[in-house]
Amino acid sequence: MLKRLLIVDDEIDHRLILRTRFEKHGFVCEEAEDGTVAMEKLTIQTMDLVLTDQHMPRMNGLQLIDQMGRLPLLKNTPAILMTSQSIEEVSSDAAQGGVRAVISKPFDFPKLLEQVSRAVGQPETGCNPTKS
Repeated sequence: MLKRLLIVDDEIDHRLILRTRFEKHGFVCEEAEDGTVAMEKLTIQTMDLVLTDQHMPRMNGLQLIDQMGRLPLLKNTPAILMTSQSIEEVSSDAAQGGVRAVISKPFDFPKLLEQVSRAVGQPETGCNPTKS
């Protein structure tokens, strides 16, 4: 069965790149431009994983993951946090908030695909070793 991925990032170019790459690997992708829009989508659509940027207007990635954890329907949905900060700066907050992994930007797509695939229990589907 295809896995559903919600990509949350305020940069439209980042969302488009991620969506294109993940769809080539068999994921069904939805997009949201910030945590507020992501929560609206998550309340009406089931997702297998949320891939979210940390720094966004209105609701950042950690706030989104915190809100997900407060809702019984969403608290078990895995989340991966992307950040341009050093991983050490957000790791302790991320670990307390239930984040599966923290990925630094710019990311290496094969490593990101590995993390996402592991989190949703899907084998990597023909991972292309080219840079993102």
